[in-house]
Amino acid sequence: MLDISLLMYRRWVVFFAGFLAVLAAVVPLAGIAAYARYRASAAEQEHRLEYSNWTLMRAGRQLAYTKAAFRKLEAENWRGCSPDHIARMRQVTVDTRTVDEVGYFIDGKLACTSWGMVTKDIAKGTPDAMLPDGFGLYLNVRPKITGGAPTLVLAHGDYNVLMRPERLVDVLTDTAMTLGIATLDGKLVAINGTAGLPLAHRIARTGGFGRSGALVYASSQDRNFRAFAITDHSLVETRVDRELWLLVPIGLAVSAHLVCLVVWLSRQRLSLEREIAIAIKRREFRVCYQPIIELSTGLCVGAEALLRWERADGSCVLPDLFIPLAERNDLIEPLTDLMIACVVEDLAEMLRRKRNVHIAINISSADMQSGRFLPILTTALARTNVAPEQIWLEATERGFMNAAAARATLEIARAQGHPVAIDDFGTGYSSLSLLELLPLDALKVDKSFIRAIGKSAATSAVIPHIIDMAHGLNFKIIAEGVETLEQEAYLRSAGVEFAQGWLYSQALPAADFLRYYERTNADAPSPEFRGIAG
Repeated sequence: MLDISLLMYRRWVVFFAGFLAVLAAVVPLAGIAAYARYRASAAEQEHRLEYSNWTLMRAGRQLAYTKAAFRKLEAENWRGCSPDHIARMRQVTVDTRTVDEVGYFIDGKLACTSWGMVTKDIAKGTPDAMLPDGFGLYLNVRPKITGGAPTLVLAHGDYNVLMRPERLVDVLTDTAMTLGIATLDGKLVAINGTAGLPLAHRIARTGGFGRSGALVYASSQDRNFRAFAITDHSLVETRVDRELWLLVPIGLAVSAHLVCLVVWLSRQRLSLEREIAIAIKRREFRVCYQPIIELSTGLCVGAEALLRWERADGSCVLPDLFIPLAERNDLIEPLTDLMIACVVEDLAEMLRRKRNVHIAINISSADMQSGRFLPILTTALARTNVAPEQIWLEATERGFMNAAAARATLEIARAQGHPVAIDDFGTGYSSLSLLELLPLDALKVDKSFIRAIGKSAATSAVIPHIIDMAHGLNFKIIAEGVETLEQEAYLRSAGVEFAQGWLYSQALPAADFLRYYERTNADAPSPEFRGIAG
């Protein structure tokens, strides 16, 4: 009887707490709305500032590539417009994706370009702006030799180069946004659209952040340029609505009893396994592709395929949740099969056209030890005429714990032409003897080590040893989670071949990845372009 009374008492406590939570949520709704607006405005401001900083980084990287072309030519000490000099300028134009044309001046007159000799009388003129390192910048120049749209001209010494201004602001955005670059004295250099053009000219002169009519903006600057991002104020209102939907339930839920949350989580855990099985049959999973970049060239050489689960109700389940559940409940094998089917369906046409592109597929420990996915993969590739060398297999260190079984699978996979990488290296159970024993091609350094670059963390001292070990074993190295130019520079100088991370792109849907690839590799000369297996 006592237990029944106690149970009834607890139920009344839960009911009363819920009732109080509702009352407590009604009273501060006005305050919650005001706080939501403040949070939304601050978040949108930070969002615009982030994109203006990314635009600065993009412009800085493009200029760095272009300036490197100057240094090559100036270091070679050419004189006059000999056929060899013109050929060399043409080769630099082809090799440098940011350069459209190279010109050479004699006594202040354009004598020749990478296209050949110049017969027109074209004076060097006065730059519209001077950059701190002595480079002159000419704006809105219409090429007199080749014609075409207005372009940017960068000049130094006896050379100048033509480059398309849109390259400086070619940044992927997650919302409708106008991005621009201006000189520090207020001259507009490049803009990715015409929305808010009068405002853009004003921001170019004054910088800052704020609102002008229906538009809101933010800017940032470095030693060369001022960058800005402009969006519509309606995005703030949309974010306010989202904040309200977040904050109101939080206010209502704070006073709910912890037991209710425990029960809900328990039921969610029990039901999620069944949902995974149903979602596989309904093909609610899709694949996103995170680009892999060759550090020596900046070209996109492929992507890692990553599984995403979008429920029918529009909610998303994180891979960190559904992958371990699938592994524990014998559902990982159909997920692997679905991954293979999606990759082939999404990218077969591209892979047939671009034989130097590779897609990395993650293989679970169960599949790595059984090898049962290989016939399925072989059949799918044969049916679509995709080369086995274009499918890169990745497995975490846990997948190689049963070394004998894993080795058998790896030998078959590599005999068929699939390169194999050990994923998330350094976070599991691998040892040097295991790496020497297994037939592997590459090693992926976990993002936790990359994040430590340039910091005093203990893991930062491990990175050089991992790189030296990988090179000693003739492994190629892919760095995961690269987010800063400092990390990129360190990895490139250390001889790391490939990288992926938010510095380049987040994981993209198939159509967006195809556009990213074409945009990134637009100026890449085909004969020199090498994939991961190159």
